[in-house]
Amino acid sequence: MKVTRTIIADVPQHLAAICKATGYICADLWRRYGALGTVGISPVAIRSEVVEKKLYDGLAIDGSIRAETTKDIINDILTYKAAAKLLVRRAIAKRTSDESERKRLYTLLKRDEWLSDPLLHRQMRKHFRHGKSSVANQFVVRSDKFATEVVNGNLIITIRIAKKYGNDVVLTTTTSGKNVDLTGSNLRIVVKDGFTEIHYATEKGAGRQCGDQELGIDKGYTEAFTDSDGEHHGVAFGKVMTEYSDKASATGKQRNKLHALEKKHREAGNIAKANRIRKNNLGRKKIDARRETAQKQLRTIAYQAAHSIVDKAAVVASEDLTAVIASKHQWKRFNRRMSAWAKGVLAEALDSVCEQRNARHTLVNGAYTSQMDSTNGLLEGKREGDKFYRVNGDVLQADHNAAVNVLARLDDREISRFTPYQEVRRILLARSPAQLSVMGLELGITLQPSADKSYAQLFRNS
Repeated sequence: MKVTRTIIADVPQHLAAICKATGYICADLWRRYGALGTVGISPVAIRSEVVEKKLYDGLAIDGSIRAETTKDIINDILTYKAAAKLLVRRAIAKRTSDESERKRLYTLLKRDEWLSDPLLHRQMRKHFRHGKSSVANQFVVRSDKFATEVVNGNLIITIRIAKKYGNDVVLTTTTSGKNVDLTGSNLRIVVKDGFTEIHYATEKGAGRQCGDQELGIDKGYTEAFTDSDGEHHGVAFGKVMTEYSDKASATGKQRNKLHALEKKHREAGNIAKANRIRKNNLGRKKIDARRETAQKQLRTIAYQAAHSIVDKAAVVASEDLTAVIASKHQWKRFNRRMSAWAKGVLAEALDSVCEQRNARHTLVNGAYTSQMDSTNGLLEGKREGDKFYRVNGDVLQADHNAAVNVLARLDDREISRFTPYQEVRRILLARSPAQLSVMGLELGITLQPSADKSYAQLFRNS
């Protein structure tokens, strides 16, 4: 599988001019094609239109850098649209029970003809809002437009620039280049914080062998995951996230007061005072650095947790890890702390590690898995925090209970991944002991739970 690696280098003076020019291209392309501009048009057609109209020929920038950066930005826009379409597909699956109608909507969406259908148009307006970009610190270099050599123990990367646009760009890196293979790879040059990041793609070797179990997992807060064996993975995840989120919240409250003070002085005509407050107290360098540090820590914990799961499992079942928790008013702080990014990195880590180590990650329907009793597969009992209270008074660890229910969904023939939650509830309520007896009579067998077999397992095997 392909992965991205980073090399650190110095910042030659003429990089700023290139970044400024590509920043203009990025903002202009998002303005032109960030929404309806891409409907029914292929990436090649968009690039051809840019060339025919000579939109950026007047910029003092090498032609190959301009072309590669344009291609990269257009791919970003289309990726953004593809992500919106995925959300719309999920909405269709939830709203439409008729299989033929669902297929018709999927077809229109795939063909990029969603403007012709009111439902699709409405959903795409919701999820595919007009994008914009203010990025002006990076560009892409084609694989045949740079050369490498080692001088005094440091890898030197020379970016070839057409003579009419100036001299070649020479980047002195901090690596010796012994384990760096840039052959056939495009480079992304990113300038920030006084240094240059050089991103390149390389092939990652096969990972170590996966386990042989089937595991269900439930995302937690205190820890990243809990599996159906009751083991917790990534136990520091919640601590790091809470510490960052609470600091960010406190900082935001103080900044709101300073924003109000700045506005007060500006309205009173004290412009100099307002400008000093904005300049000295409302910057974002420390905030951005704190966020980046927290994200790196959380990503590391998430990948370590994913590896510890795949050490045990060849098949991993989970609900959609990026989904929000609805109607949980007591968990308002959870939804702030468990940001979309944090949930996304858990899903990314699990998918990436499973792919690398040849394990299978399967998404199942997560409806009511936290509210079911895993010992009998029935929709009874109550979850409070990290405890699940059974109707007989026994107490289970809530995340472990949910993970067992997720594993049971892996082979549940009645509940598919996109079964609406109302239908899931109806199915679960029908699975009472009385209903089991009726099913047993119909099948000519006796369906009774035992110490080592739950009602959920009986339904999986019946």
